[in-house]
Amino acid sequence: MDLATGEIRPAMAPGVVHVRCNNRRASACPDCSKLYQRDARRIVVGGLDVAAGGSAAPVAGCPAWFVTLTAPSFGAVHSRRAGKGAESQICRQRRGTCEHGRALSCHLRHAADDRRLGEPLCPRCFDYDRAVVWNALASALWKATRDALESAVALAAGLTVAALRRQVRVSFVKVAEVQRRGLVHLHVVIRVDGRDPSGGLTAAPKWASGELVADCLREVVASVAVVAPDPAGVALLDSSGALPAAPSSGGWAVRWGGQVDIRRVRLGSEMDAARVGNYLAKYLTKSVADGGALDSPVRSLRHLARLGLRDHARRLVQACWRLGSDPVFTAALDAAAGRAPGRVPGLIRWSHAFGFGGHALTKSRAYSTTFGALRGVRRRYARVLAAAFAGRPLGVDGGGGLVTLDEFGRPDGDPATMVVGSWRYAGRGRDPSTGNDSAGNSS
Repeated sequence: MDLATGEIRPAMAPGVVHVRCNNRRASACPDCSKLYQRDARRIVVGGLDVAAGGSAAPVAGCPAWFVTLTAPSFGAVHSRRAGKGAESQICRQRRGTCEHGRALSCHLRHAADDRRLGEPLCPRCFDYDRAVVWNALASALWKATRDALESAVALAAGLTVAALRRQVRVSFVKVAEVQRRGLVHLHVVIRVDGRDPSGGLTAAPKWASGELVADCLREVVASVAVVAPDPAGVALLDSSGALPAAPSSGGWAVRWGGQVDIRRVRLGSEMDAARVGNYLAKYLTKSVADGGALDSPVRSLRHLARLGLRDHARRLVQACWRLGSDPVFTAALDAAAGRAPGRVPGLIRWSHAFGFGGHALTKSRAYSTTFGALRGVRRRYARVLAAAFAGRPLGVDGGGGLVTLDEFGRPDGDPATMVVGSWRYAGRGRDPSTGNDSAGNSS
């Protein structure tokens, strides 16, 4: 529609338009997951590598660190400790039994594809309730860590927080990985940008280029905590499958685990931008359970029973439903997480992710480009290419690049033209007429 004259011209004949499903899970859509992975890598690398352009170009001399934050232990699990070469070490060399009579040791050398990895040695000793509550508060714990880091750095540098923000800006990109034991680990790239009086980006000051920021981060990670409602004492499901009410008295401190890794990112070294980008991108497309059984929300406990999950994953989902059924507990959990109550309790809504409701990849605004910007460039490129092959006229934008024209001869996106569309959902799946290389996986 031409906004000046009101004239309406149809842009296309009625029909079916194929669009991407944009599912990042490799088990759900291999094509879209690969594209998502490539975009995520560009976002990570764009904030570290000057050659990649973006926001990293003016801050080439700014220091950066690669940080891994882990969850605490909620019970002994089978693990694979790599040794020399391809041989792994013995899983757990301990003596004795737990209070339930299960051995505390495992003398196997698990292979990398062993399905027992991450499973508890004794399911009755594993604290499933606290594990899913920790997952639910992992994002709040990171926010508390990020806020406390600014205060700690300002104190160490002899500045106020306001003065610190006038000199530097802490940018980050964060990737969440759900481990085999069902707990979330966070992999974070933290970059310290310098600021000039006009608000532009410059090289970081000398005091930020050393280990001051890393030392402050270690202290913050060891001390920061989020007070959460304590689910201790919640009964298991009874024989009838009913969900008992969960007691909500007391509280406990949600903290990071003891295994924390902080490494300096140096271009051209082992921890250079490309390797960090590849390392983070590989976690974004994997499922929390084998075969992708939990790639979509669990609608009910009957739905859960039909999924055929292993016992450990099933118990984690059950813990989410059990705790999420208590309105008093969920209200306290929402308050601890700093979010407004939703129509569906968060633990139930995100039970397929074992309680973790955060995004797989988040970043600060100034770190680098965005998914929307990358998809916009790709969309314009595809439209220009299609128009060129079809022989349709092309225009030139303000930057000298080729753009497609609308039905009034204006460049796409011109404010004088309003696009009015009416669409309905036709179906989901691969179009057999386009073959395996189809750019659109759903319609």
